[in-house]
Amino acid sequence: MNPKLIILLVVLVFLIGCAALIYFGDKRRRNGATQDQGSNPGQGHHLLHSNYGSGRSTSSSTTRIPKNPADYAKSFAPKKTDK
Repeated sequence: MNPKLIILLVVLVFLIGCAALIYFGDKRRRNGATQDQGSNPGQGHHLLHSNYGSGRSTSSSTTRIPKNPADYAKSFAPKKTDK
């Protein structure tokens, strides 16, 4: 097979791949997200349940996450400060 023909085929496949990526990437950007992410702020808590098992031992825990963003941010602040 002719080396020039092989190079031409490789470049052609590369260009077709780039065109497909641009087309499908642009299509996704135009349509936007199909699902809202996160949850709306409000009162109360989300409950997160986690279970972990390793060999003979098993661990289970439940974590309460506030729905209010300000309360969530306060959970990361230190409880007392030294002045």
